[in-house]
Amino acid sequence: MAPNKADFQTVLSQARELVKEQLAQTEKVIFDVAKKAPAGISERLESLFSRKGKRIRSTLLCLIAQSGEQKPSSQRVAHACAGIELLHLASLVHDDIIDGTDIRRGQKTAHKEWGTQVAVLIGDYVLSQSMQCVIDEESHDIPTVLSKAADKLIAGEILELDYTGDMHLSFETYDKIIDGKTASLIAAAARIGAILAGFDKEQADQCAEMGSHFGIAFQIIDDLLDYGFGSKNLDKAKFTDLGNGLITLPLLYYFADCNEQERSEMESLIKNAEQADVPEKIIALLNNKDAFKKAKAKAQDHLEKALEIAESLPGSQFTDEIIQMFSSMDNRGN
Repeated sequence: MAPNKADFQTVLSQARELVKEQLAQTEKVIFDVAKKAPAGISERLESLFSRKGKRIRSTLLCLIAQSGEQKPSSQRVAHACAGIELLHLASLVHDDIIDGTDIRRGQKTAHKEWGTQVAVLIGDYVLSQSMQCVIDEESHDIPTVLSKAADKLIAGEILELDYTGDMHLSFETYDKIIDGKTASLIAAAARIGAILAGFDKEQADQCAEMGSHFGIAFQIIDDLLDYGFGSKNLDKAKFTDLGNGLITLPLLYYFADCNEQERSEMESLIKNAEQADVPEKIIALLNNKDAFKKAKAKAQDHLEKALEIAESLPGSQFTDEIIQMFSSMDNRGN
């Protein structure tokens, strides 16, 4: 059973504190990328890198890497973490362009600040540098894992675009989308952590599966936060998904439990989602069908599966922290 749930941000802060040496070196590796970049890129990268995210992926990687008998060097861990974080950041820069997002982490997005053309190229540069971070890694599996994660992430993003506005999106296709665009990178972070910890292939596969379940839950909760469900101090605009025609899990549950008249009404509202009072009407209809509660239960199911694997890892303070992270994730407010 999961331990008593704490606030996710508190737990994440504790986890980061536990691996602060590796995370500090990760920041150095990331900012070295900016310093070594050509003029015109360097300054923009420094601005971009200063807008720090939650570092969930690199924190998970560090915790797993420290949980085995083999303790990898901080430099190996830092370069792997930098590769993961830069790949994530590159995807966010491109996502924000695609979605037309104005605010990210409380500041203007790259394309709003520098224009779309420059932002696309900055995203490309960051993606290239994410691979450079692990190119000299002594385990050749690690660059392969990161490269495959990039492939899967991009494929997930394209699949999402292909199905944008599709009111008949299936649960199966939704699962493929979030497995690609979110879970793939967290699974890669977990697998890389396992490789650095010296785990065998079976254990590394289990860690990747654990990361995947955690990543799916993370994205479902993101879907809920976009509607304001459980949100507090959200660092991006609400109703972004709705405005971009993305059919996420709460809507899938609604469509699975509605009659033709209700479907027609909801489809009409979604088509007019940018009008002032429409999102609130959509939220009311979703609440009437318990769509948010069903989506939250789905996230919790994936977290339980992640927890089951985490509890099978070698016992340590690092494993305990992973368990706390997973246990508190469904209470995340931003």
